[in-house]
Amino acid sequence: MNALLVDLSSLAHPIYHMSGSDPNPDATSIKIVERVRALATGQPHVAICCDAGRSFRHDISADYKAQRPESEATLQHQIAIAIETLKGDGFPVWMVKGFEADDLLASATAQIRDDVDCTVTMATADKDLLQLVTHDGTVSVHSLRDGSTVDWDAVYVKFGVYPNQMRDYLALVGDASDNIKGAKGIGAKRAAELLSNYGSLDGIFKELSAHGTKFTPAVATALREFQQRLPTVRELLTLRTEVPIPLEEIWRPRVPVNADLAVFDGDVPETSDAQITADLEDAMPTLLEVQDAAMNDPVPPSIQAAMPTPHQDAAAVRSDSPPPPSSSASPAEIVPAAAGNGKNAVPIDFDRQLEPRNYQEAKLAATDMFAARLFSQWGNPAAVLAIIMSGREFGISMMASLRAFDNIDGKPAMKADLIRALVLKSGKVEYFDVISRSDKESTWAIKRTGRPEVRLTYTIDEAKAAWSKGENAWKASGWGRHTPDMLVARASSKLARLVCPDVIHGLYCGEELE
Repeated sequence: MNALLVDLSSLAHPIYHMSGSDPNPDATSIKIVERVRALATGQPHVAICCDAGRSFRHDISADYKAQRPESEATLQHQIAIAIETLKGDGFPVWMVKGFEADDLLASATAQIRDDVDCTVTMATADKDLLQLVTHDGTVSVHSLRDGSTVDWDAVYVKFGVYPNQMRDYLALVGDASDNIKGAKGIGAKRAAELLSNYGSLDGIFKELSAHGTKFTPAVATALREFQQRLPTVRELLTLRTEVPIPLEEIWRPRVPVNADLAVFDGDVPETSDAQITADLEDAMPTLLEVQDAAMNDPVPPSIQAAMPTPHQDAAAVRSDSPPPPSSSASPAEIVPAAAGNGKNAVPIDFDRQLEPRNYQEAKLAATDMFAARLFSQWGNPAAVLAIIMSGREFGISMMASLRAFDNIDGKPAMKADLIRALVLKSGKVEYFDVISRSDKESTWAIKRTGRPEVRLTYTIDEAKAAWSKGENAWKASGWGRHTPDMLVARASSKLARLVCPDVIHGLYCGEELE
């Protein structure tokens, strides 16, 4: 079981600064909500941690965050709007007067580790919280900067110190975002070197007192000057772990407020055609990004030889194309394509009566689905519409389309089961079967009609070679928990993409993007 703790303040600041040119005055709050919903996809236990105005740190130092501009009042207003929306989604939102979001994340992490057999992921861009990352992998950070998982080893690779040294590291180098001044002239490289040699600030000052000549005069002078300010700096950087929070809220089912009224009682946010079209244009490239990645996926020579040639596929497509609609359809078989004068009417089966039949109907359906909060992980109605349209490309119904795609760090990926189903349903293959399945490898075989059989094996060694998030992140991921299933998904989707690119158009499955 995993608990996701979202640092809303860390998430909101970059969104606010990037939304300055947006004509919509509420663009910041809208994007904050979209980002949180995307992060919460597939995560049943999520809590949002927020600042609550002036913190106790301002009483320790008048300089603390003194450089923050007055314009942040606008940001706080946008955060307040986002918080109300997230509460309506059913998320627990925690704020405690006098404390910052960092203190709430630290307190929640400490309580979860004490009370529950559970891992904790903190979604943040704040370096302060890296001091909470544990060596056993039970606490990690999901970086809001690049989506990477930051575990114990990743902290060392990036900063040259381990998580239990991060507070002393930040004390030495300072933290410009909070207006905390470190030791003058000691940068990141020198701080990491000193902590690597002496373990901690206490160890550094002990060595300075006993053998000051081991340090250069400039470093020794900087450290002695800094030693006078160290108690204050250390107190500013220390995360509080005793803040009272209603931890039980994170384990309750997330139930949206008035979810049953969201669609049927007209509580659907109005969105202009121009706005949803603009959002759709932003959402569609994300789908294409996953497809285009297939162009860089090398095809082994043995598989290239067994693949059909382009002109052969083109002929197959022409022969498989359905005939044009018959003009002899009876009136009972005709259903208007849209409300109005009934122009461009098309035949439609009874079981497709609820399917959108044009762009406007699909847009309305996407708005309703999003408002129902059943598919809010896609962030906005335009993204839901993009998923519906992407599924329609494969002949999938609206609801099946919304269930068919996973949101992996903001990128849509089709489920591996559906990729195999599309290949089998296409009628272009005689069989597509699993040959072996274990925690070491998975082998699949496919035979395209009129072509020789092609087999592909994907091994655990290949998966680990492609992994970039560290050993602890591997253990916590699907690869560490469901290895055979992940190998099956990886092998089958890769084989489908290589042999039947005309069927799945280069889409990747979620297991490949995790």
